[in-house]
Amino acid sequence: MMRIVAVGLLVAAMSVGSQAIIRADDAALPADAQPASTATAAESATTSAATESAEKLVLPPPPTPWILKPYEVHVRVSWPVSPSFLLEQTNVLTEQVRGQLTQRFRQNWNLDIQTALGAQRQTAYSLLHADVDAWNARWFPEMEDEDAEPTEELTPPDKELYAVIDQVGAMFHVTTLEWCSNSRTLSPLVQLETGDRRDLAATVADAISRAFRPLAQIEVGEGDKVEFLIRGGELPPVDPQLVPFQEGQYLAPYLRYLGKKREVQRIQTIPWTYMKVVERDRSRIRIEMTSAFRQPIPQSRRRVEVMAMLLRPSWDASDIRVYPRRGQNTPLVGYRCEVVDRLPTLEDPVPERDQYYTDRRGVLTVPVPEGDPLRYLLVHSGQSVLARVPFIPGTSPLMEVEVPNDRARLGVEGEVSLLQGELIDIIATREVLMARGRAAAKKQDWDAVDKFTEEISDLPTLEQFKGRIEALQLQAVYKAREERDRAAESRIKKLCGGLIESTETHLNPGRIAEYRGEIRVLRP
Repeated sequence: MMRIVAVGLLVAAMSVGSQAIIRADDAALPADAQPASTATAAESATTSAATESAEKLVLPPPPTPWILKPYEVHVRVSWPVSPSFLLEQTNVLTEQVRGQLTQRFRQNWNLDIQTALGAQRQTAYSLLHADVDAWNARWFPEMEDEDAEPTEELTPPDKELYAVIDQVGAMFHVTTLEWCSNSRTLSPLVQLETGDRRDLAATVADAISRAFRPLAQIEVGEGDKVEFLIRGGELPPVDPQLVPFQEGQYLAPYLRYLGKKREVQRIQTIPWTYMKVVERDRSRIRIEMTSAFRQPIPQSRRRVEVMAMLLRPSWDASDIRVYPRRGQNTPLVGYRCEVVDRLPTLEDPVPERDQYYTDRRGVLTVPVPEGDPLRYLLVHSGQSVLARVPFIPGTSPLMEVEVPNDRARLGVEGEVSLLQGELIDIIATREVLMARGRAAAKKQDWDAVDKFTEEISDLPTLEQFKGRIEALQLQAVYKAREERDRAAESRIKKLCGGLIESTETHLNPGRIAEYRGEIRVLRP
């Protein structure tokens, strides 16, 4: 019994000793050699800390979809400086304008409207002579570090509108101008007037509403199928007349070229290109495009945004200035121009045409038409059409059309006309001499026959006449190539080619050979 108890105590002592040795060894090991149980506990603690930090991490909200994104609109109103427009009164009027605009646009605008004070004040003169570069520099100044991110103070609104009210006698004149940060352009001036002060706030709101230019962004642009999405299209204004991009309205497209960080590098307008809304489905519109170019919208749109802005005629007429390529200071005077509502074809030559002639400045004035405003301008030079461009009168006070320099072709056309007249004289003279020779041969008057035959031989031959035409063509084509005018080169070749074809037909040597054969048969 005593022996069994002693053995048990010995085993217990050995167990305690071994545990002590193991713990001592564990304390001597480095941290990366700790047992698995210790490492697992550390990992659990790390995971718990990471979970707690993840719970505290707040992700940024996703960007607002284009069709649900309202416009950030800043409006500054400059009221008249007079005793009848004290600061308290102007603030009340500004709040009335705010109420009018909020009632009209509601969620479509995030409106910030204030009475313009100090440096913010504008005048009708300053708006009339506003410089778009100066306005852009207010929000997009040139930074020394091009890679620097814009600060909060440099974040512009989508639209910035200025309204100026002038009192002349009993009338109030309202002048409004809009600046767009997306296109970085200024709108045409909108000028309204009223004689009732009670309607002044509503008149100011009307002018601001008319100056506002809604935006759209392309979604589908494949072949003839072109569709745009309307900015804030799912947040339409309450007034149906203010709902943008209705069927029949026109848009002006432009391109925004972006950098690697999605910053705007440059903005390019697309001239002589118009988009007509043919169908609208909530925030989506399908358009029909008319352009002077074959492919105005690039197929590859990598880092390129295709935008469009609503277009409204703002003038009663447009002056169109026509000048030759690389000759802007040399107007084309007395050129015949035609304005049509559709391009002529073989099936439809469009007999109803409005004819104009450029004045000494090379300018013609086209009034705004009734109905569909889209028109086509055809610039003629002799028998050729130098330009065929679409335009909408009233959308700009002055439009400029650059046409090919047609002087070389005009010179060739004049020379070709002279050669055509000379060719007709040669043909007529030859036929008369042949008729006289045949008549003399029938009378057996061989001296007269020989005389007429000799005169026929002295007439210019086919090779001689063709040589003159080819020399004229070579000189004119060389001049057109120097000016890099392929259109003029093509027209010159067409003119000279037609004359050469007529020459080969009517000055064929076979005609004279046939005459000589007839004379030989009649001669004894």
